[in-house]
Amino acid sequence: MTLPPNLMYGHRARIGYTSPPLTTEVFPYEFYKIVPDGVSLVVTSLAITTRTKEEIDRSYDISMAAAREMAASKCDLIMLGGVPINLSRGTKNAEQMVDDLEAELGVKVSTSQTAQIKAARALGSKKMVVAHPYGEENTTRISSYNEHMHCETLGAMAFGSPFNQIGRIPRDGALQLGRALMKKYPDADTIIMPSPHWPTIESIEPLEREFGVNVMTALQVIVWDALRRCGINDKIQGYGRLFSEF
Repeated sequence: MTLPPNLMYGHRARIGYTSPPLTTEVFPYEFYKIVPDGVSLVVTSLAITTRTKEEIDRSYDISMAAAREMAASKCDLIMLGGVPINLSRGTKNAEQMVDDLEAELGVKVSTSQTAQIKAARALGSKKMVVAHPYGEENTTRISSYNEHMHCETLGAMAFGSPFNQIGRIPRDGALQLGRALMKKYPDADTIIMPSPHWPTIESIEPLEREFGVNVMTALQVIVWDALRRCGINDKIQGYGRLFSEF
């Protein structure tokens, strides 16, 4: 669809996103596959390359500065990415941070953690399996984030990619992980795919149809929460029940 020349690209919503990896590749590509015309992305890459405490602390500070600049540029919503970054000062501090930023900036603010909680509640998720892109050594840490969604984690599998190479994962990598998890844990009602920086959105519909489960990917829930908070309630087809029903 060609926009009239008198409209800006983000005439329906301009969504700011603080992207944890120092190099951001997959997120913008999949974002624009999902969103309707008239929605644009304003992105700041943070400082994560190996996920050290120093990088997380630095990324938190950059994200706060980026949020203020996004507000100054008149974004409609600011989405703070990276669950480890959001929670680095503790869960209660993360909630307070959002309230304080909204009050200070006069702009809607959300986080990737908040988006996951809302999505799990909307879908009625109770028993999850986790498909993540990183090495097996990250499985326990990543699975622990499900606690804030009040869901039981039945199991998890890792693709095994280094953090700085997850953009090289084949587009069917998430699909194959999801299938393997459902064969091993058939009682699961939801497959969750953490990290919005590896290819996942093409796996959502096939897995939901094949196994009759919900599929939540980090990018999907971030975009869903951002659109809904901006008052864009379009029922979008092709990317799971979350977009088509809620």
